[in-house]
Amino acid sequence: MEYPGHGARLTEAPGESLAGLADGIALECLARFGAEGFSRTVLIGFSMGAFVALEVAQRVVGRGRPGPAGLVVVGACAPQRRVPGKYAKTDTAEAGRLLERSSADYRDSPELREYALDLFLGDLRLTSAYPGPAKVPLSCPVVAIRGANDPDFATGDEEIRAWRAWTTGRFTGHVVPGGHLAVLTPGEETRFWELVRSGLEPGDD
Repeated sequence: MEYPGHGARLTEAPGESLAGLADGIALECLARFGAEGFSRTVLIGFSMGAFVALEVAQRVVGRGRPGPAGLVVVGACAPQRRVPGKYAKTDTAEAGRLLERSSADYRDSPELREYALDLFLGDLRLTSAYPGPAKVPLSCPVVAIRGANDPDFATGDEEIRAWRAWTTGRFTGHVVPGGHLAVLTPGEETRFWELVRSGLEPGDD
């Protein structure tokens, strides 16, 4: 699902908070899929979207409905390991440097870079203001994936393992070659879906 102010919803006002985005998406999921359909749905969240996906799952469960079939979080440290306000004062120049470190390459498309930078800066500010989710664990499998050179994980892979705290079900964590956008690199799609499937399939652990 696209956020307001992104992609096909570019003309809409951007979300004012991650909690607000999660509220809207949770309602849309239940309206579109129903409780039974949602229970067969795997939520996948990339970067800021990882927190949104967790919040969506918590909201549905909080309504007394079954949770999702799985949660896949990519390029985001566990909520309890993040530093609130880290990017609160990030300006356009600093956001540009962070975007370049993410492995994104917009050298051949200045217009696309400007568009991506605007979205990226907005997402940084939303993430910075995010207080964190309620301490409500899920019961579905959780798969966490990060790039080995992702600058958000300078302290190592503890942040990816820390996602284990958010489920009473199965957890698998993976570190893949590359930066923040590692799993979006052309040619890596097959490997990404292999990791997702292996983490969501019933295991012996």
